[in-house]
Parts: sequence; C-alpha cells; structure tokens
Amino acid sequence: MGFLAPLMLVGLIGLAVPIAIHLIGRRRARIVKFAALDFLLATKRRTARRFRLRERLLLLVRAIACAAIAMALAKPYTSCARKGPQVTRGPQAVALVIDDSFASGYTVDGRPWLRRATDEARKILTQIGPAAEVAIVRASEGADHPSELTRDHLRLRDQLLAMEPTSRPADTTRALARAAQLLAASSHGRKTVYLLSLVTATGLRANEAPWAADGPALVTIDLRDGEMPNLAVTSLSVNPAPGGGPRGVAFDAEVANFSSEPARVEASLGIGTTVVARGTVELAPRERRAKRFLAALPPGVRATDAWVQIAPDALPVDDKRWVRASLRDQVRVLLVDGDPRTVRHDDELFYLEAALRPGDREDSGASVRAITAEDLAGIEPGAKGTAKAIDLEEYDVVVLANVSALPSERVAVLAGWVKAGGGILIAPGSNFDADAYDRTMLPLLPQSVRDPIDTTWGATVQDRDSRALRLVKWEADHPIFAPFSKTAPELADAKFYKIILLGPTNRGTGADRRVLARFTNGAAALVEATIGTGRTILYTSTLDRDWTDVVIHPGFLPLAQQTVRHLARKHVAATTTDHLVGASVVLASADLQKLEVRGPSSLGAVFEGDRLSGRSSVRFTRTDRPGVYKVLGTDATKATNARDELGFVVNLDPRGSDLLEAAASALPASGTGGGGTPADAERRVELWHALSIVLLALLLAEGILVQR
Repeated sequence: MGFLAPLMLVGLIGLAVPIAIHLIGRRRARIVKFAALDFLLATKRRTARRFRLRERLLLLVRAIACAAIAMALAKPYTSCARKGPQVTRGPQAVALVIDDSFASGYTVDGRPWLRRATDEARKILTQIGPAAEVAIVRASEGADHPSELTRDHLRLRDQLLAMEPTSRPADTTRALARAAQLLAASSHGRKTVYLLSLVTATGLRANEAPWAADGPALVTIDLRDGEMPNLAVTSLSVNPAPGGGPRGVAFDAEVANFSSEPARVEASLGIGTTVVARGTVELAPRERRAKRFLAALPPGVRATDAWVQIAPDALPVDDKRWVRASLRDQVRVLLVDGDPRTVRHDDELFYLEAALRPGDREDSGASVRAITAEDLAGIEPGAKGTAKAIDLEEYDVVVLANVSALPSERVAVLAGWVKAGGGILIAPGSNFDADAYDRTMLPLLPQSVRDPIDTTWGATVQDRDSRALRLVKWEADHPIFAPFSKTAPELADAKFYKIILLGPTNRGTGADRRVLARFTNGAAALVEATIGTGRTILYTSTLDRDWTDVVIHPGFLPLAQQTVRHLARKHVAATTTDHLVGASVVLASADLQKLEVRGPSSLGAVFEGDRLSGRSSVRFTRTDRPGVYKVLGTDATKATNARDELGFVVNLDPRGSDLLEAAASALPASGTGGGGTPADAERRVELWHALSIVLLALLLAEGILVQR
C-alpha cells in the first residue's frame, strides 16, 4: 500500500485529542459513607459497568474517526493485476481495430472469438464516453474501411453487434495503417488505437511500420487463451490419372497441423455429394503432409465439383477444400508447315509442336498432325475421298506457319470451314508476301497486311537486343492471357526483331475485330476476328526463332495452348487454378447471349445486354465465400443450360489458418498518442474513497452513542 499525500499522516497526532478529553472528563468522586444508601450500591455497580463500556466505545470510535480523517487526506492506494486495458474518459480520438478474419470464428468455450472481441470493444466504447470520436476498423484482408471518425456511438454499437467473421485472412498491418490515417485527421490531442486481434504472425508485414514515432498510442488487448491449435486442408489439386482409365483422376490434398502437438487426422474425399474415399494422415507438430486419393468421375459426367474434408475442430471453416474435376477435351490441331527442315530444331513447327504436346505426353490435351503446304492440295473441292484427301471436319484448329499465299480455291474451302465453326491461326515468316496475301488470303485474315519491318536492321550485335520490340498492353481479361499476370515477365521479357505491319481493316471479317496484344512501338502483335461462327487470329511474328525469341521463353507454352483452345472453343476449365476468396475469375462468353453465375450464400451475378455484347469474356468478382460456383449460359437459340466447363470453385487463403501468435517485437511501436500508452500490467486501486465512507459511518456511530 502507498500514499499519494503521505505528509497528511501527521494528522494521526489528532488521536491524542479524544483520549485527552476522555481522561480529563473523568472525575474522582469523594467517598461519603451513608448507611441509608447501602441498598442502592448493587444497582449502581451494574449501571457503572454499562456506562464504562459506552465511554470506552465512544473513545474508540472517536479515535478511529480521527485516524480515518488523516488517512483519507493522505490518499492511500494499493496495486493489483490489471484485467483489461486502462481506458481514459473524455474528448479524444480512438480507433478500434478488430480482427474479423475467418480465424476470428475460432470457438473458445462454445463462443466464436470474435464475440469476445466485440464485447470488449463495446466496454471500451462505454468507458471512453460520448465526447470521444471513434472509428471501427476491420482487420480482414480487403475490408472496406471508414472514411472518418464519428461520435455516433449508437451506430458503432450496432456495427459491433452485426460483425461476423469474413472468409479472408487477417491483414493487421494495413488495418493499423488506416487507423493511423483516420486519427491523424483528428484535432484531438489524445489519439489511441485499441487492437483487438489474434495478432497472428501471418497478419503482420515485416519491416512495414503503419505509423511514425509520433503516431498514436497502441493498446493491444490480448484475448487469446494460450496456444490456439488448428488443423486445416491447405491445398487441393486434381490431375489426370492414366492408370485409372479414361475417367481416372488423382486428387492431391495437403493437410497442415498448426499446433505444437502431434495429430492424427482422418480425411475424406467427396465427388458431388458422395464420399468416395477415406484415409488417415499422421502429422508431427507444425507439419504439412500430402495425401493422394485416386478416383474416377461418374459415368456421363465430364466436369463436377469435388472436395476433401477433415474432422471439424475449433475452426471448422478451413477443414474443407473444393476443387473442380473435369475430363480434358482433346483439341484436334492440323499444323501446316510452310518451311520444313531436315534438322528438327530448325523446322518451322518444332517449338509449336513441343508446346502443344510437351514431352509428347498422351494426356497433353492436344491431338496434333503436321503436314506441308503442298499437302493442302487435298482440301480442294472434290478431293475428299482421294488418297491425299484431308477432311477438315476432323480438326478443330488449323495453323498456317510461314505458308505462302494459297490459291483462292483453297482459301475458299478454308474460309467455309471457319465460317462453320473452325479456328485458324496464321503466322508469317520468310515465305510471307504481303501483296500475295492481300490478293488471295483476305477471307482468312482479320486485317489486311503490309510488308515486314526489321527493327534491328543496321544495328551492331551489342545494340540488337536494345532495339528489339517487346510485348505490352495485352488484354488481361481475354482467355488467351488468363494464365498470365498483368506484368507477366515470361512474356514481357521476350524480344521481337522483325514483325509484319497491318493495313486498313478488312471489312469482310465483321466489326468485332480486336487487337489482343501490341508491341512497344504500338504495332499489333495478335489480332482476332470472327468469321461466321468461327475465329481467326493473326500473329505478326514467327513461330520459330527466325524473327523472335519468344518461343524459348516460359510464357510461350501456355500462350500457344491457350490460343489453340480458344480457337477450338475448348477452354481449360477455369478451376484448374485455385481461386482464393476475393479473387476475380475470367469466364469465356463469346457464344453466349446471357451468362449467370450462382455461388454459395446467394452470391452471383447476371451478365447480359451491354455487359456481354461484343465481349469474348467477362470478369466475375463477387467471390466472397468459399465453395462451388455454377455457371448457366443462354446461347443464340435462347436455350439455357449449365456450362460445366465454366464452373469454378473458391477456397480460403491458407495463410489465415496458421494461428501462431506474432512476437511482441513484430507489433509496431506505440507512438506518443498525445499522452503515452497506459501500462497494462498493473492497475492502481485508490482506498481513500472507502475510508471516507468508513469515516461517515464512524461519525454516525459516535452520534448514536452520545445520544444514549
């Protein structure tokens, strides 16, 4: 115990006052013997004993009262362990940063952790008083943050009561930075951030301070009950399983143990709504282990959703993960070689064939046949059925690689096949003649062509690469570029030394001509157009290394495969990529009049009219919940059907499943906050208020004794 004003203890000298009064007030009576009063002595003795007891009680009460006055003036206090933060009442600026990531749904004593956090936040809101300006900042990744502080505490309470865990991981650093910005705009001197968070290591960004040294005071409210162990399915992929027959697929799941104790986990594989396999995974502390399931897709089904689930724990939301399983459509490609070579790697088609059938695998998804330009004579009218006949109906895509301009008769046959739904890719080379192409090949071209230009002509060996062109400004939303980011170094680093230029637009191909990518000088690199119900794409450089080195860059393989599949209208299902909550999904829509997406929790969207007209793809962004998203499409015949090839799944970001607490040093340093951060270890309990109440009680007792 301590005293705020210890000098006031001098007042304890006042204890002598009631004692002195008591002693002075005592009188010694003179003894006078009187025989007539002897019979009263017995009664007097009993009365005297009661009187002495009252006097002694009165003396004790007065002495304690005098001591209580001195003690109260000295303001005694004691200390005890603090429960909860010390909150200052009055005008101030406050930001309540609350973790609403999916980890906040962790169950503690039958209640989600977020309920504990919001209850504590409401207590703080009450303690700071109505004069404080407050903002509630949610700490989940991508959360919408308030634009200003407010004194409308009733509305803030409603927000706290309505708060639910999201499906995104925590981004505590971004939330703290936004809280500091809101407080910086306030004119109040005292500025405090109350952090009610699980404070996981994955939610904090190393070496990224949310505020400077003069930022707000930080009060971290620890609501964790020690370690929070968690088990989760952190990844799930599906691949063909040739050993399982034509419908066999392999599911590879990863299960993680985010705790300091070993665990034995039972995992289940489901296809659709049916559990088809089970297995057990033994996990050491903080270990991740893969589990493979082999299964076959149901008969008559080309695409379906599948999932792997473990037994529910305190955080059940990350115990299940989805994937889209589909049988890959085989694309039949006819490659026409305009410059065949005896040396394999010098051949015009060497790199393209390797990209369409990497490793010459049977499950590559492409059936490729290569012919020479002379073999195209077999597609002339009336040639079908002859020894050299080539039936175009057996192919989805034709690639003309460095092919000289074809006769009009052959062009007409190819154009008719494209109008009926085929796809054609045209690339120039040493056999390219712009004038000849304009005379006969225009029905197959999206645009007329001009002579090639060599951007490195006359350059030295040292300057050649610096004068080369690069790919820029590609259509990121187009299915061809779906595997690439907007910067995609695997494409942007490629060099183009020679390209062909384009002339005026060819009016015969329709008004839907699109430039899909350009070079650094503004010239077109890829141009697409529709011919009837088919598609044509013109690539303005070569498919070998004569004019460019793009074919030896890692981006060429996915670019070639996506281009061929786009021309064949057989896109790889969107779900081969593990979409995370909050990510946008590109859906091919070229042949649809209406496209509808239906997801879990009534999430979805409808694309039609101007949102769909003239577009080859749409971007769906409402992926706020994990689960299966189905796609319905309405074609030109007004028939609406499920488009299984466009269906996709969305999963949680596995980073948020790791609930390991961050080290104290990972949190930002508390700023001055206009008054500093109160210590949270202990709290002072003032005792003089209680002494004042005791004093009043003593005075009341003294009055009662005097009256008696």
